[in-house]
Amino acid sequence: MTLTLTEREKKSIAALIQQHCDPYLSRFPFARYPIEPLEYWKQAFTKPATVQASTLKQAISWHFGSWQRNSLSPAQRSVCIHIIKSWPDFVQNESFDPTRVLQFWHTQLPDWQHGFQAAAFLLHLMHPDTFEITDHHRNQAMIEILQASEIGEDNRTITNSVQDLEDYSSFFNSIVPKLPYGEVNRIKLDRFLKAYGNRHAYKHIAATYTTSEPTIRQFSWDDCAAQSFDLEKITLRANADVLFACLLHLLDKQPQGSKKLTIEQIVDQLPLGTAGICNEASYNYALIALFGNQKGRDYFQFENATLQQVFTEQANQSTRDMKLYLKYANESVTINTKYLKA
Repeated sequence: MTLTLTEREKKSIAALIQQHCDPYLSRFPFARYPIEPLEYWKQAFTKPATVQASTLKQAISWHFGSWQRNSLSPAQRSVCIHIIKSWPDFVQNESFDPTRVLQFWHTQLPDWQHGFQAAAFLLHLMHPDTFEITDHHRNQAMIEILQASEIGEDNRTITNSVQDLEDYSSFFNSIVPKLPYGEVNRIKLDRFLKAYGNRHAYKHIAATYTTSEPTIRQFSWDDCAAQSFDLEKITLRANADVLFACLLHLLDKQPQGSKKLTIEQIVDQLPLGTAGICNEASYNYALIALFGNQKGRDYFQFENATLQQVFTEQANQSTRDMKLYLKYANESVTINTKYLKA
């Protein structure tokens, strides 16, 4: 029997989530779980037989928190490899009934603990209107919230079955309309449950550690524009140049415009994940190149005239201090007047 909640229980749980939501989301790894690829995958998985191995790898890596990273654990990598190898057999099925889907993957994946999480995500992509994104962390969060609210059985456990998916999806969809965040209710609830269920992973991380979601998550040179800045004078097209274009676009909407900024203020406006740059190494290198003169870049005028050369030298080295910008966080710069419109 699928989990059901009374109106009073729904409101009680929603109130509990609101109380804790923002603190947990202030540390959420946004760049590991960008929402933009999901809509593409949902469309692709309407026809499973046409899904390519590269798409499978990307989707499973995303679900395991390794988007644009080569950081899958051995167990996660094994699941990914087995799914890709077994996909041609899977798509031969006459029915993609959820129970049969899980039964198929249960026989193909040697590690069902990790395998169930991947299979559950595939079911979400194939049946997004029926199943929410779930995994061990989200299910555990649901169980603990129900227990904290004194709802349901105290001995509820995760069984890695269709029942888990149905219960979680029912729980999720019962709470969504009770939250006050409007059109981002679903996104915030999903992220909160993921973060809450995985909160123990942060116990050794400094309490001051925070993250922020980028204002600009996708980028196109054709669509990026500014009234006060001349983006056409940005002639290079690497990640550093994309970040500079994003910065000008953001500054164009702010009162300070082209006034003096610290390096820290600039970096804060361009968090990891800006313009879809979610790989930390690529992002850090782009920031170093952004402040340097490599390939003739001249985006900033520095109060400390020696700093541009420092960043340039780091950008040109094969081994570099990838967080160099943190050392000079309080140094001030202004946008090169070359990029101001007359």
